[in-house]
Amino acid sequence: MRILSLIKPDIVLFIGDISDGSIKIIKKINLIKIPTFVILGNHDRGKDSTGETLLKQIRVLQEKYCAWDLKIFNNQLNILSARPCSSGGGYYLSNEVKAVYGPISEQESVNKIIKSSEKNIRELPLVLMSHAGPSGLGSDSTSICGKDWKEPSCDWGDRDLAVAISEIQKKRKIDLVIFGHMHNRLKRNQGLRNMFKIDKEGTAYLNSAIVPRYKKNIEGELLVNFSWVEFVDSEISHISHRWYSESGEISEEEILFRNGDF
Repeated sequence: MRILSLIKPDIVLFIGDISDGSIKIIKKINLIKIPTFVILGNHDRGKDSTGETLLKQIRVLQEKYCAWDLKIFNNQLNILSARPCSSGGGYYLSNEVKAVYGPISEQESVNKIIKSSEKNIRELPLVLMSHAGPSGLGSDSTSICGKDWKEPSCDWGDRDLAVAISEIQKKRKIDLVIFGHMHNRLKRNQGLRNMFKIDKEGTAYLNSAIVPRYKKNIEGELLVNFSWVEFVDSEISHISHRWYSESGEISEEEILFRNGDF
């Protein structure tokens, strides 16, 4: 986490599949001094139908933990969170999540996201964070949430998230939906996934699941990947996937959006 102190973001978002339930890693995240918000992924819930592995992480993260709620960052940003521990594919609630939250139906999940969104400050940008992305963004294996590991390819997004987004967009703009889960490198040697999309309402969708997140350059220096988003005057001005050196320098950058390009 030392690199974060070098690149100095205003805020850090973790969008899941962090630790396979390891409390040791979650405790390290909890030590980050920069404001940090975390939604957990399907791997984070562990294989513990009692829900205790998931609960331990929630207790450690405390206010950093996000699930079906809205947080206001520094009177600058609305951060809305969706269903925790999603594995995509429409709607599925694991035994671990049921043990912690109860048997929440798909419609109840939609309602929880929408209800939380109603607490937003309208003048501030709205960022929605989820582990898996929403359905409705394409059915090809290369789509931002497309199934790639076996045929036929299909839309593997979350239905509850898609419905909630559609309803919220009737009342205000959602500036950014950020998620992961679906890796950038496709299975079966199909190449790379499309990791960015803008819908007709002007909402940007960013898949940040660059896997693996560490690699070495030709000099053998370790590089680490972060997705980077900048706002200027409450509007998104820049989105990219960046590879940083251990000294905090940008070694590689794939620019996905710059204000004025679209």
